[in-house]
Amino acid sequence: MANIDVIGGIFLDVYIIQKDNFHNSNILILPGGSGLNVAVGLSLLGHNVRLFGNIGNDLAGEIILQKLNLYKVNTNFIQKNKTNTSSFITFNEKPIAVDRQTNDLSIEFPKRRSDYLFITTEVNPNIINSNIYQNYKKVFFDIGPRPSIITMKFDNVLYIGNYSESKKFIYDCDIVKLGEKGARWGRIIVKSNGIKALYQTGMGDVFDTVIINELLENSSKEKSLEKSVNMAQRESNILGALNKIIDITNTLKD
Repeated sequence: MANIDVIGGIFLDVYIIQKDNFHNSNILILPGGSGLNVAVGLSLLGHNVRLFGNIGNDLAGEIILQKLNLYKVNTNFIQKNKTNTSSFITFNEKPIAVDRQTNDLSIEFPKRRSDYLFITTEVNPNIINSNIYQNYKKVFFDIGPRPSIITMKFDNVLYIGNYSESKKFIYDCDIVKLGEKGARWGRIIVKSNGIKALYQTGMGDVFDTVIINELLENSSKEKSLEKSVNMAQRESNILGALNKIIDITNTLKD
């Protein structure tokens, strides 16, 4: 299995699903952020994962660290700050509030790097537009959620984004996630079942986790793309990004 560094968002996710009125709602609170979710997924699939990011010196941050340690993610490089842990809130699957200030703080990196890197634009733009990529054999870069902050492109980076993000990206995306239509990698197109997901949040994280794992296992582009689309589609009825990740890793390990 591979040694992977992950640089990405660490959030407290709050999912509110209202039924007929406010007194009849489901509220789910989980650790989240694409960086965190993919780090957990890759760790549960057997890879050695170090997560880099920022949390607040608060109860939410402590709970997140406990969960990450439970999932055997290396948390030695997560920095505690005198701030609140970042949070992400959705109401009936639509984002209504995001506090990302703590995620935008600077991050310190050790001299020794892992072989591979997964990174998102959930973190400080100065990190995004640095030469950090040159220290890795291969980099997997999900350009969401802020593709417009990327101003540099590197040859050893595989760029992944959804359709709307790819349109805002000043370079070309290698892999484009097309939602219920599937995904494409250059001329390779894998179609999904065309059914819109009941719970969309986190399906992109499932896709990223699966395709990175497949590529690290030397699967072909077509096979990797097909498996990622199918696995993301499979999780469409599960609420919560981290819950999707946990479920899909259990499936892949069976």
